Amino acid sequence: MFKKIISYFFPITKKIKSVHNGYLELTVVNGRTVLDTSNTNYSYGSLQRVLKFSLEHTDVSHAENVLLLGLGGGCVLKTLWNEFNYKGNVTAVDIDPVIITVAEKEFGILPDGKTRIVCADAQDFVKDDIDKFDLIIIDLFIDNIVPEKFLQQEFWKDVLKKVNNNGTIIFNTLCTPFTDIQPIEAKLKRRGFQSHVYRYVERTNKVLIANYHLEGC
Repeated sequence: MFKKIISYFFPITKKIKSVHNGYLELTVVNGRTVLDTSNTNYSYGSLQRVLKFSLEHTDVSHAENVLLLGLGGGCVLKTLWNEFNYKGNVTAVDIDPVIITVAEKEFGILPDGKTRIVCADAQDFVKDDIDKFDLIIIDLFIDNIVPEKFLQQEFWKDVLKKVNNNGTIIFNTLCTPFTDIQPIEAKLKRRGFQSHVYRYVERTNKVLIANYHLEGC
């Protein structure tokens, strides 16, 4: 409690070393804890607002199971639960065990009967996992860069196999540094998805939202 009070006057930052993400920064400011890297917010700051914006442009009410690629501090899950009253199943995947520990200890993100947390590379997970999902949220960054492998056709081929009929994909990227997602948009169109790109969300992010409507449904 004392730390929260002090944070209204002086932000309190703790650094945590991660093999995958370099140094993570946990900062208590104005009574709230945010998770950052050197160059960007990972959770509970602008990123949470970006993903809330994305969910507001998605029909979450019809989703019974959600796949989250990139857990961070778990702010997407808290947004789903607290602001969209989501009661369905969630599988959250993150390659970084340090991130998963931070999400658990600092933000209370724990596995339970409806929440599965997997420590794995997202590329390997979508290739090997057999489940399908109504909503797939892709939020995969190392610092402020989307790794190149998550922009490649091979990764997206596996992602598209995991979307249920009438399902939705949210792909969060950045305008600066520029992320070229035009090949992904073209692939989605060929596969029957209708997509829209929202640029400069929170003045920095570019979000692609794609919906797959099976013909006749």
